[in-house]
Amino acid sequence: MKILKSLFQVISSKKITQTLLNILMLSLIVLLLDITKEVWGGALALFWKIIKPFFIAFAIAYVFNPLIEWVQKYIKNRGLSVTLVYVGIIACMILIISLAIPLVINSVTDLYPAFEDGLIFISKFVRSHLGFNISEITTYIQSEAAKLLQDMTVLNTTFDVLNSVIVKIGNGLIYSILAIYMSLKFENIRKTINYFAGKFDKNLPVYLKEINFSLIEYIEAFAISALVQGITTAFVYLTIGHPNWILLGVFSAISSIIPYVGPIVANMLGIVTSITMGTTKLVILLILIFIQSNVVPYVIQPKIYSSKIDLSIMWVLFGILTGSTLFGAWGMIIAMPILVTIKISYRVYLQYNPPTQNA
Repeated sequence: MKILKSLFQVISSKKITQTLLNILMLSLIVLLLDITKEVWGGALALFWKIIKPFFIAFAIAYVFNPLIEWVQKYIKNRGLSVTLVYVGIIACMILIISLAIPLVINSVTDLYPAFEDGLIFISKFVRSHLGFNISEITTYIQSEAAKLLQDMTVLNTTFDVLNSVIVKIGNGLIYSILAIYMSLKFENIRKTINYFAGKFDKNLPVYLKEINFSLIEYIEAFAISALVQGITTAFVYLTIGHPNWILLGVFSAISSIIPYVGPIVANMLGIVTSITMGTTKLVILLILIFIQSNVVPYVIQPKIYSSKIDLSIMWVLFGILTGSTLFGAWGMIIAMPILVTIKISYRVYLQYNPPTQNA
């Protein structure tokens, strides 16, 4: 009875109640956005199509600007610095793609049989031990994975596909030209934004300055965190002798752009493809994943991310759900920078508008 009474006191405490209410409110907001998307979805989609090239170009210029400024310290010429950075990045991308695509295709081709065997093992295990027949689910997953593999490994030369490729290349060139122009005029763009921001509110330039510093800090911290995630994941699968440990490490690093969710998906793929490697190796893998899942997000990442840009799991998941509802996959990617921006804006607002305390 004492245990039940203590449990009831914990559940009925103000802190737990407030947390549950916050979660409920966040869930209702996401649900409301999803229900009413027919109303605002069309207008928002049209607006996004108009500003998308400029937004992407500015984002590229913004991300590369710290590197350009670092090069400019030694070259003293903005135009030459921009040229060197963009030429260097494009050359690196071409080199990486030309080397990585054959490796990835071969690795994925080798990975699929292990993935298929893992699904068959899971289906048989569930049927024999739990009495459920999930063969339809596993067959559907196999067929979708096979289609995806075929799309990746078979070159489609139909007119529609070629037209789509040409359009994407054209869009890429437009984004690149706009990004280069914005990089050349970045200081003028910054001054113009601050000028109009000051006209709107005298404290707004301060907000923008703090947001700028914090976003640069976030980008640097994310790059380090993704590298750590990829290296630790690759080490985990190398330890058990997984033949595709490099591919899984790279996939985990890239997927960490969606916090918490991305690395979980990467590990699920790793577990499924490791099932047929034997019970001992599977147990070792699960133990290593458990250690990694606790050490990386709760020990290493807090040391990488400062308190200014660190966010609770609840807010991160809320941002991912809201972003995916509003903008799909891109919304999940931009959720974290937007949340960091909101957090910094609120912190600066409290600095300039401290809450009054009643005497």
